[in-house]
Amino acid sequence: MSFLRPLSTLFRAGTRPTVSASTSITTSGVINGSPSALLLPTHRSKHSATQVKRLFKKNPARLRIQRRNEQQLAATEGDASTTNTSRSSSNNNATTKIPQRSYPPVFKPTFLQNGWSAPPPADVEVPVYPFRVRRTGRKPFGAAGFLPVYRDVRIHGTKHTTIIRNVQGDISAFLTELRAVLALPLPKKGILTSMSNTNVSSPKHGGGEAGRGVNAENPIRIRAGNTIEVNGDWSREVKRWLAGLGF
Repeated sequence: MSFLRPLSTLFRAGTRPTVSASTSITTSGVINGSPSALLLPTHRSKHSATQVKRLFKKNPARLRIQRRNEQQLAATEGDASTTNTSRSSSNNNATTKIPQRSYPPVFKPTFLQNGWSAPPPADVEVPVYPFRVRRTGRKPFGAAGFLPVYRDVRIHGTKHTTIIRNVQGDISAFLTELRAVLALPLPKKGILTSMSNTNVSSPKHGGGEAGRGVNAENPIRIRAGNTIEVNGDWSREVKRWLAGLGF
């Protein structure tokens, strides 16, 4: 048996509704003896104020979009000539810091869907490089392995880096050629490394900076075992470059 009565039995024609402290239905006014608007009781939101602030107002993605929109708005409101001049000067400075390629590709590789590419045939003359990248081993029937270039994704998919392993020889020459291929300027703090036996001629910075990883200002880091870490997803470009050199 239900104790709820419909509203038609509560508000009869020509009668004025009575409101008490225990009544959950209130009226904003009465026109011609009938209620003009009924304000039903408000329900609690799904998220609290702290959750709304954390999930929506202070969400990292929302803050990044907001900062980007503010920067674009400031750029459009500024002087166009000043902006173009500063952009051209910064581009010229970045171009002067990017080295030129010293070793052109010797053949055009073909990649399978799993990322494997065949080494150059015997009739292709591969020059002697000051560095070398050894392929992965222990393959059945003596087959050639993969190029040791990997994609690393961290921080819930927001941080993408490229890992290059099995690098041997002159690390400085390898990094110079890598910067030329990927058009990476000279890092702000040099090559990040925590190793003391690397033969890198460019200035390097170790300690805590090397432990924090790479970023946009410092895109290259030398890890243990002569492993190179590059900021961003450059796995396809690096594989095609190394395979073109004959590795």
